[in-house]
This record gives sequence, structure tokens and C-alpha cells, in this order.
Amino acid sequence: MDGERGLSNDLEERFQQRRQGGHTGTLVLSDDEAYVGDTITLEGRNLPANEPLDLVWQSATGHWGVLRGNEVIGPQFQPRTDRLRTITTDENGTFTEEWEIPEDYGGEHVIELQTADEETVTEARLSIVPWFEIDRTRAPLGEAFTITGYGLGPNMTTNNYQIAWDNGTVGVMTGTMNRGTARAKIRAVGPVGTHVIQVWRNLDGVPFLQNNTQSPFGPVAGGRQSSWRVEVTEVESEPEVAWMDPLTDERPLDAHLPDPDEQTEAELSITPTSGQAGTSAFIRGRQFPPETTVDLVWYTHLGNRVAGDPITPEPRPEVLPTVTTDENGEFQLEITIPDGMGATRPISAEIDGRSVAVTGFMMQPKILNFSPAEGPVGTEIDVELNGVGWPMYENAYFFVYDNKPLGYICGVDMEKAEGRVHTVLQATGEPGYHFIDVYPSFFKIQEDQPDFEQKPHLSYLDNHPVRPLPALHFTFEVTE
Repeated sequence: MDGERGLSNDLEERFQQRRQGGHTGTLVLSDDEAYVGDTITLEGRNLPANEPLDLVWQSATGHWGVLRGNEVIGPQFQPRTDRLRTITTDENGTFTEEWEIPEDYGGEHVIELQTADEETVTEARLSIVPWFEIDRTRAPLGEAFTITGYGLGPNMTTNNYQIAWDNGTVGVMTGTMNRGTARAKIRAVGPVGTHVIQVWRNLDGVPFLQNNTQSPFGPVAGGRQSSWRVEVTEVESEPEVAWMDPLTDERPLDAHLPDPDEQTEAELSITPTSGQAGTSAFIRGRQFPPETTVDLVWYTHLGNRVAGDPITPEPRPEVLPTVTTDENGEFQLEITIPDGMGATRPISAEIDGRSVAVTGFMMQPKILNFSPAEGPVGTEIDVELNGVGWPMYENAYFFVYDNKPLGYICGVDMEKAEGRVHTVLQATGEPGYHFIDVYPSFFKIQEDQPDFEQKPHLSYLDNHPVRPLPALHFTFEVTE
């Protein structure tokens, strides 16, 4: 990816410039390769005597490039410099220090010794090798195994990992954010007994089966474990039928708010700033003209990507009431958040048809219906959700049935659906509990590689673009 190649070139140019200035001294590492969490020894020799030197770590900062809070460009990385500690040499110009490898991206990093005026005295190079761990190897039906990856990315090849359950790919994980650390939860599904979880690697988003035998990039996790035999046991208590990950407090995105028609001192706010349809909220206005009628206007978003129509905020004037300010130019109104599509829902205050203040509410997903919860094979399961967003990174939720990807949903007809998404699934499998997980996905990404598109994003918990979207979870019992 261009951003990654740019990062590599920028760092190399920086190091070459420092070399041209001339180095004195030697820095030797006990290991040229290491894992996050390892402790290595740094030995300095032939350095200025009794002089403090800064230990400097060259790395990267990663994020998702997103246009207009909507279109995901792809992973983007920029150079990062961390000043770790100050080391003072002895009378012979030497030192020996131990250092624990921090959570950071995989690949080559430069460790420098610099003077107080940031002149590089010497440097050495260390490669971080990606690795993975599992939180447990035994879990009851319906609970989850957590896979954590360290040292992922920023290289294209090492920024897209696939997790398989019993030789079937569940989805992908990436360490674009959080300095190369990512987590994924894999459901313990039936039948009861021994199963296998395996991590694969391939920039195309599907496992390359020669990872650990003939890959030019070496094994998935160097010499460490990347597959586990796990034991699924009987349920300890009856599982929930339908639930979501905990919702977080969010604020609306300014990029999705329309500008007011007139710039005034009027202020419009809403408390809380995020939640689901049905949430009780208070809209408050300040510094409006005294004893004046104010129309409150709720906005939806309309448009159709398939037809090429741009998606834009559109007013729904019938949703919210009209208020009158008091003698101080203030008002407060309690409302119930209406049904609507997810993401930022703009709210404007209008006087004589002209908007003078704007705020917004971050609409979060909600499970409206999952029924029935049991039945024989072939039972039609009705699923309806609310609050599915229109931006690319939250528009397509991906359904996984017993850790097997099934397909995705999205807000196809925004004008009629108003954020409601409905689908019907077929119950399959042996008698007993079966589990449906609905993960965020990326839907579309402008960059071609690595390929995260239209796949369950398993590291959504800490590596999804823009918003911390929740996953949704369901349990269906197949009867005899």
C-alpha cells in the first residue's frame, strides 16, 4: 500500500541522513528478532565516557484513512519516534541495559542512541515478530475464546490475519490501530468435544495454506504457536437468546452535521449524545431570541450508492415538536429518540424557516426482533435490527452461523427502511444450541490491498474505523 511504502521510504531516508553525519560508538543487541513482551540486552561500547544518551525507538503510528467520515481509504501509517529512557555511560564509555519489547508493530525498527541535542551517536536494528495467544482452551457452549495478536502490521502481508474454526474461516483481524495489537473473540460452538482454532495470514483476506511450510515471509508466528486444540463443554446455564456488546458513550461526528443557514450565538445541545431508538433525551437551547418560536428538525440520510445517488442529510420536520423560548432565550425539552438509521442524526433549530443552530445524536444499533428462539431444522428465523448506519464502515453487518460466515445485511432502501434491516435465516445443525454472531465489516475500501472487504471483522473491538461498533449475538435451539 502506498502509505506503507511511504513510511518505509521516509524512515530509511531519515536513517541515511543520520549515517551521513557520521556515527561513533557501537550498539549491540542480544537478539536481532524478538516478540512483544520479550526482554533483550543492549550493550553500548566505544561511546563518550560518563555521558547521558537518550535511547530512541523508531516506529509508526497507524490509523484508518476515512474521507468525510464515510469512505474508508485503507490503513495509513506515519513515522513515530519514542524517547524511551536516558542511559549514562561509565568511565570506559560502555553500558549494559535490559529492555522489554513494548507493544508495537511488527517488522524492522531502529534503536538509536542520541545526545541531548538529538544527534545520533549510533544505532541498531531489531525486528518484531508477530505472535498470538489464546486466553483459555476450554469453554462451555456459547462462551468465547479470545485470540490476541501482537506485532501485527504495518506491512501489507502482516496486517491481515484470518482465524479458522475447524478448517473454516470465521473472519479477519488486523492491528492497524493500537500499535499492532488486536483481539478477536471466537464463539465456542458445537458439537461438544475437541475443536481447532488456527490463525492464518494472507493480504488477500483468505488463508494461504503454505504459511508455515513454504512462505517467503516465514511461519505465521515465527516459532510460536498459531493453532490450538480447544475443548467445548456442555452449557453451564441456559444461554441468552439475543444480546449485544456493551454500548459506549459517543458523540456525533461534525463531518455529518449540516451547517446552519445563519451564524448566530444560539446553542443547541442534547443529553445523552448517543444511544438507541427509544432512548429518553433532553434537548436544550441557549442564547436564542427571547419568547420566540423555534422549530426543531430531525434529520435522516437519503441516497443510494448502487444507483449513484449521493447520500445527504434530509430533514424530517414532522418528527420533533415546536418550542417557545423563555424570557432568557432558553428552552428544554424531553424527547424519545425515534427509529432511524445509525450514525450521526443531525438536529437543527429553525426560526422562520432558517436554521440557526445544529447539534446531533449518535444513533446506535438495536435488536428489534429475533424469533422464534427454537424449532426443528428448516425453521425460519426472523431477524430485525434498527440503527444500522449509512457510512461504509457501519453499513454492512456480517452474519456468522456457528462460526461459518453466511452473508451480510445493509440499509438497502434508506428512505423506506429508516435504519430498519430485516432478514430471514434457516435453522440448521444437529439438535441443541446454535449461535449466530453479527460482526461489523468494512463493506467497501478504496485501496485494493490488503483485502478486508465484505468479511466479518473479528478485531472490531479495538481496530475498527471511526466508531467502536458493537457486535450482536443470538442463540437458537434446534429441536428434534
